[in-house]
Amino acid sequence: MSDRTPSPSVGDRAGTDRSEQADHPGHPDHPDRTDRPALAAAAAEVPDLAPWLARRATVRQFDADAEIPDDEVRAMVDAGRKAPTSGTTQMYSFVWIRDPDRRERIHELCSRGTVQVEEASHFLLVCIDVRRIRLLLKHRDREFRMTPAMGLLEGSIDASLAAMGVMLAAESRGYGVCPIGNILNNLTEVAATADLPSGVLPIFGLCLGVPRHGEATENAPRVPLDTVLHEGGYRDPTEAQLDACYDAMNEMYGDSVYGDDRREWQETLERYWGPNGFMNRREGELLAALRQQGFFAARGIDEPADADSDSDSPDPDPDPDAERNGGGTD
Repeated sequence: MSDRTPSPSVGDRAGTDRSEQADHPGHPDHPDRTDRPALAAAAAEVPDLAPWLARRATVRQFDADAEIPDDEVRAMVDAGRKAPTSGTTQMYSFVWIRDPDRRERIHELCSRGTVQVEEASHFLLVCIDVRRIRLLLKHRDREFRMTPAMGLLEGSIDASLAAMGVMLAAESRGYGVCPIGNILNNLTEVAATADLPSGVLPIFGLCLGVPRHGEATENAPRVPLDTVLHEGGYRDPTEAQLDACYDAMNEMYGDSVYGDDRREWQETLERYWGPNGFMNRREGELLAALRQQGFFAARGIDEPADADSDSDSPDPDPDPDAERNGGGTD
């Protein structure tokens, strides 16, 4: 994305044996490195992270008694702040949920099954934050106008890029991470539980902790590269490629967090994207949360999200603070 500013270089925290990487383009001794000025100087040295990233995995079992010092959490979030952002706007915030009762409540709102929310050393809510943009503009006597679709899209991109930076920083220090998408099951209540004001929308949770088994152990295959990398233009996968996707992903079943070897990946896909799947069930909850958190404020916070609304046009820019966490959730 051309409007997302590049992030600065990071140090070598990957824990890999650099003597074994001389043949990799990212290694300082690689002959092609001199052709890339950003990598030529020792001060800008960056390791080749590709082999390490290729074997990373989510951690779902944390040592509930282990602790991560607060200053390390701050340092890891600080690293995430250097992620690319749209037009320098940085439309995200991390809400650090410290109270055990709130963490337990959020776990309940996830429909249980995500005990990591309570067991991990720390739990963050990754949020779209356009509220800070409004306040910054108001502070300089400039106008703000909420655009819900672009706020959701651009904010999600910014927040996800920043969160990935936090995750990589945590994993480079030997910690485990687990994103929690199940907050979408009851997004309005999660936002209320965290006391989030208008203009701030949580999109997923992020667990940071110490792996119970000493390292990430999840079997995490992915669909083949040629089904996600489209050279020269998008092409629908062939039947052979579709079969290859299933062959690859079915390897995650068996002795893993996903269940026994009688399961197949089409069941998981249907569980998310079938007519009664998670995505369809969460759609109404997302629209309700967008209204609750003021993303439709310019249209009227109680106005239905669909284009068929016959309500009169409201005040185009009501005060988002007027109804904190309020509004219609029909």
